[in-house]
Amino acid sequence: MLALRYKKSVPRYLLMRAGAKRVKNLDTSSVSPLQLVNVPEPKLPTGEWVRVRPLLSGICGSDLGTLSAESSPYFSPLTSPPFVMGHEVVGEVVEENSGFSAGERVVVEPALGCGTRGISPPCAYCASGRYALCINVTMGDISAGIQTGFCGDTGGGWSEGTLVAHPLQLHRVPEDVPDEAAVSIEPLACAVHAALRASPGPDETTLVVGAGSVGLFVVAALRNLTNAGRILCVAKHGRQREEALRLGADEVVHPRETYGWLPQALGAKVHRPELGKPVVIGGADVTFECVGASGTIEDATRLTRSEGVVALVGMPAARTSLDLTPLWHAEVTLAGTYAYGIEEYRGERITSFELALHLAPEIGLETMVGPRFDLRQYREAIAAARAAGREGHVKVVFDHRGAA
Repeated sequence: MLALRYKKSVPRYLLMRAGAKRVKNLDTSSVSPLQLVNVPEPKLPTGEWVRVRPLLSGICGSDLGTLSAESSPYFSPLTSPPFVMGHEVVGEVVEENSGFSAGERVVVEPALGCGTRGISPPCAYCASGRYALCINVTMGDISAGIQTGFCGDTGGGWSEGTLVAHPLQLHRVPEDVPDEAAVSIEPLACAVHAALRASPGPDETTLVVGAGSVGLFVVAALRNLTNAGRILCVAKHGRQREEALRLGADEVVHPRETYGWLPQALGAKVHRPELGKPVVIGGADVTFECVGASGTIEDATRLTRSEGVVALVGMPAARTSLDLTPLWHAEVTLAGTYAYGIEEYRGERITSFELALHLAPEIGLETMVGPRFDLRQYREAIAAARAAGREGHVKVVFDHRGAA
């Protein structure tokens, strides 16, 4: 089957890290670890696993970070290259198995915890429903991998063939949720988890820094699933500003106003030292950092009031250098918000994915998907994903439906 496979190579990794930002399209060139190749269909790890043919698969910021080697090497021992990339997937079941019928549309929940790995008893995190935090991601029935799309045994969504998924990973797609919405359920589920974990109250002011797909989805989750009061969003590009307001932000701020109008809107006071960024006294009650860059992480800590909370949603780049004095001085809590799991929502236990599937029609999720590219157009697709904000895109995807 034709697939985009990432093959680990230290020299190529170092070349990407040194040159991807300097040389245009280096991360999809002939010297990239990513290559379009023919690979065998993945085998079913055990008899209960289900074979799925991807219909649409998204390009995530973490994928782009992997290709350009901007992501931290922290994850390297928790993957099993070579692997087919793509963890944002809507597909259809190929053959009946484990209660799923051939032709059923499903969204893949990519986390590979104890349940999918056949490990019993499960670790404490999986037992409590926080399976994205599983400590056994290098053990069990399949090779190492925190998620589908980073595991050599499961395949991934960037493929014209099939991938394999454990039934615990599969969510049936309701008829009123089109493919174009279903492909973005995974990042929306991440936003749902982040919003519910911080859960700002009606009397609190919430700031969302960054309005790529994750930042916009956080705005939507806050407005629809929490009691959040006033929501402000920092958004750079026109489409991002429009979507942030449509999805529930009360006010949108351009990044150049980060230390201008924004602190005033937060009721904070700005003091300017001889060197470095301004000092902000006061600020948001809860801030969601949805970029992952050192500059915006530092901005988030500076724009949050004393004893406030910064939720780190964007995946940090490997080269993160920031002044943590605001965090220390204001006793701000910096909390990571990774992936998804089982949430406590209105007295019920429900998965982040189920909540995202319910939310999708309410926010018109499908309107934020596109452009679509054939797998053979992967160079153009990845370039479009890198330029998404500037070009007015929210979620760029591979469309495999014509390859059937």
